[in-house]
Amino acid sequence: MRAAVVGQGYVGVTGAVALAQQGHRVFGVEQDGERLACLRSGEPPVVEPGLVEQMTAVLRTGRLDFVEDLPDAVVADPLDAVLICVGTPPAADGTANLSQVLTAIGEAAELAGAPLVVLKSTVPPGTSDMLLAEYPELRQRFVCNPEFLNQGSALDDWQSPARIVAGAHHAAALDRLRELYRSVTCPWVTSTPAGAEMIKYASNAFLATKISFANELARLCAGPDLNIDHVIQGVGLDPRIGHALLQPGTGYGDSCLPKDTIALSRWAAERGIPTPLLNATVQTNLQQPGAILHLLEESVGGDLSGVEVAVLGVRYEPWSDDLRAAPSRTLLPLLQEHGAHVRLWDPGLTPDELRHLSPRAVPHTALRAAVAGANAVLVLTEWPQVVEADWADLAARMAEPRVVVDAKNCLPPVLMHRVPVVYRGIGNRRPTTEHAPTEPVG
Repeated sequence: MRAAVVGQGYVGVTGAVALAQQGHRVFGVEQDGERLACLRSGEPPVVEPGLVEQMTAVLRTGRLDFVEDLPDAVVADPLDAVLICVGTPPAADGTANLSQVLTAIGEAAELAGAPLVVLKSTVPPGTSDMLLAEYPELRQRFVCNPEFLNQGSALDDWQSPARIVAGAHHAAALDRLRELYRSVTCPWVTSTPAGAEMIKYASNAFLATKISFANELARLCAGPDLNIDHVIQGVGLDPRIGHALLQPGTGYGDSCLPKDTIALSRWAAERGIPTPLLNATVQTNLQQPGAILHLLEESVGGDLSGVEVAVLGVRYEPWSDDLRAAPSRTLLPLLQEHGAHVRLWDPGLTPDELRHLSPRAVPHTALRAAVAGANAVLVLTEWPQVVEADWADLAARMAEPRVVVDAKNCLPPVLMHRVPVVYRGIGNRRPTTEHAPTEPVG
């Protein structure tokens, strides 16, 4: 099939590469001139494992091209499908900004050849029907097909998804979508467009709730006879619950969960529907940076004034360069407001990028240099260089009181409690492996 993918952000560029890998003729549409030039030279605008290599491979096959406008994709032949993957950033009031979606749908409606129109952008329930009321000619060839990509495994998630959700008013549109995904084997969930939109929002809201629950659980596991690692392990082994995202840390801060939970909450409020659980999830997440700040303050003696703090990692996770909602963006100003002298180290960012993120902080390119002379270390990203570091050596380079706050619970507590530092994780992390819940008995 001949397909155009409108918007070459995280979802769009992943989808364009994956569809070309599956044998389709694909046109990635990107109106930003600088980003378009990078794409044409084989440089994706986002960091994702394997994306550069796989993009290079499909570009060589001639099945993938990048164009500036949607009409540029139909110069030779009509399109069979148009996938809308543009952003829906939060507006000032937290609702989803649909301006890019409206523009893209309008352009798709004008194309000759009546291509299938696939909306993959995350939109509030009812958006598709609002679009179809404006463009009724699309009704028989429109599908809402939300994406469920995970950062760090996006290409695999596209090729081997856990499910495909498709909302349409006509079976013919679903048949055409099945042809587009003919090489993919997984369960299908078919619904109305509004149902598909709600499935996407509900999925993200539930994942966000698991993270917020884990952080509240960590606050409960503060006593000396409680070990948050054991509790999480034991709870997550229940197949009805699972370990995925059941992990205390800095809170959720990727590109989707913060904006989607708030957008769903606003959508419900506009309709007079109470959502106390969802609101609590959002509130718990908003409180997490303050909880980490308090933990650091408590660990250094109650006052951060003049304390040298080495922040290790500013990304939400090592395999993503998306900083839009990273907890570091909230924590760094808080540290400085409380008088801390902040040093920054993140191997995924240049010193200039670190300065742009926090102009008053001192950027470092070497981990040891960032830690040397620091009174406290705050781990915000589980970089392998941090997890596998020689912490005895790093501790020797620190100044009193030698505090390490592990806000991602990524450092092995057995090791850290042997190092001459004050080690604190999120929740009580005991150094022993006694009473491990996975040990068989008898």
